[in-house]
Amino acid sequence: MEKKSQMNRVAILSSPEYAKCREKIAEGFDLLNFDDDVREKKVLLKPNLLSARTPDSSVTTHPEIVRAVAEIFLRRGAKVSVGDSPARVSTITAARAAGIESVCRELDIPLVDFDDPVSVVLQEGTYRNFEIARPVLEADLVVNLAKLKTHSLTLVTFAVKNLFGCIPGARKQGWHFRARNMGDFSRMLLDLARYLKPSLTVLDGVEGMDGNGPSNGRKIYPGIVALSRNVFSLDDAIAELFQVKHSKVPLLRMAREENLVGEYEIVGDGPVPARLVLPETNYIAVYGAGFLRHFVTKFPRIDRKNCIECRNCEKACPVGAIEIDRFRIDYSKCITCYVCHEICPENAIVFKRRFHI
Repeated sequence: MEKKSQMNRVAILSSPEYAKCREKIAEGFDLLNFDDDVREKKVLLKPNLLSARTPDSSVTTHPEIVRAVAEIFLRRGAKVSVGDSPARVSTITAARAAGIESVCRELDIPLVDFDDPVSVVLQEGTYRNFEIARPVLEADLVVNLAKLKTHSLTLVTFAVKNLFGCIPGARKQGWHFRARNMGDFSRMLLDLARYLKPSLTVLDGVEGMDGNGPSNGRKIYPGIVALSRNVFSLDDAIAELFQVKHSKVPLLRMAREENLVGEYEIVGDGPVPARLVLPETNYIAVYGAGFLRHFVTKFPRIDRKNCIECRNCEKACPVGAIEIDRFRIDYSKCITCYVCHEICPENAIVFKRRFHI
């Protein structure tokens, strides 16, 4: 069981460059009193490996964050591995592009695929049936290495959203079909995070992304790292720091309403509050299927000038609404999950408001 005092601490530390993040992360461990005995324990590090993007893109967890956390656990005698389930590419391909594969090689720790799903049934929550990657379930400790970004569907992607990668490959596509709007998808993420309950979360906010994230937004330089044992408290504290209104983000609002956040204490060297520009997809968080949604929600459109016809969007669309040969999206099918925008490597999916659906 986690100690109450530890659960209710969020360490937020200034870290303007990756070269010094190791010392800051070690300081965060001390501030959380994270002195758990991890000798011979299996510790799985779960970074954000959305796709095969380089570290300077700010799309994936930076390799120096992975290195710093891995070295701390290795020095404590843990058996460390790294794993995730990227979109449309293999784990090794994404990790190699992100610089994480070389870290694993240098530290002699395994990089594991998440392509072996195990069915689990939750005892509580709205969504109770999940297929989760076997390495996640077999780990003694799951350490969540998230990236500070915005997200076109959930509006933010901090710590809770990063755990969606524990669901293998194509199963994630099915969840977009099943939980079709912002509210339902956010509730699913809360159920999943409540079940997985990572032992520790480290948020990479040295560099991040806002605007139309999580892969085609504006690169920003928050200059922070954040750590907590409570994944919900961390998200809540980061939203406060970046002046994100919880009422506008269902993921944050529901976590408070369901008492998942609890009271927490912020420790660290007091970074200056900043403002995060949210995606333009849904300004007032209308996320149902009603008539009003068509007026306040922006829909994806293919920008022919930027499209390289890789067909990633067409293959990933959970409802088969995209035809690249015709540069067409069938809006009678589109569920505005924005997976097409999320995985496009060339920012060729843009947003437009449609008044006649």
